[in-house]
Amino acid sequence: MLIEIYPKPDGMQHINLMFCEAEPEPEDGWVRAHIDAFPTPPKRIFEEERAGRTYTTLQYGQCVIGHSMFYIEKHKGVVDKLCGVCTSELERADLDHITRNTIISRLALELDKHARFSVDDQGNLAIALKDIEAAEIHERLGELIAEETSVRPVETVAIGNEA
Repeated sequence: MLIEIYPKPDGMQHINLMFCEAEPEPEDGWVRAHIDAFPTPPKRIFEEERAGRTYTTLQYGQCVIGHSMFYIEKHKGVVDKLCGVCTSELERADLDHITRNTIISRLALELDKHARFSVDDQGNLAIALKDIEAAEIHERLGELIAEETSVRPVETVAIGNEA
């Protein structure tokens, strides 16, 4: 998901939440569920292209979505952080796109309580995962991968002799 923010002359902003239907991101499901609960629909829905990909854009006014942007940005930041920290494990696991997104989204939701906004060395706003070690993240990721990719046994039903 991409987020674009455009200032308006009245001091408010248009906020575009952009979803690529062909290649959904791990945060898309949670964000869509969150905004579906809004009492007010998007101001506009349209399609546009960025870097050769087509996005469905939901445009909101700041007054409608502003109170939720903290949570959306936080969730997206945790997902981005996890994708960066766990790149090698995710590549080795060789997961299909849907399974990969499911695992990352589940882990992001689990780690939400540890996520804090902070300012990085360059003065940019960033997400930090407090009170949790990288080893714990890698371990939990491994558990989720094993959970999602394990082959579940097929139940067999014994058929008795009919005489």
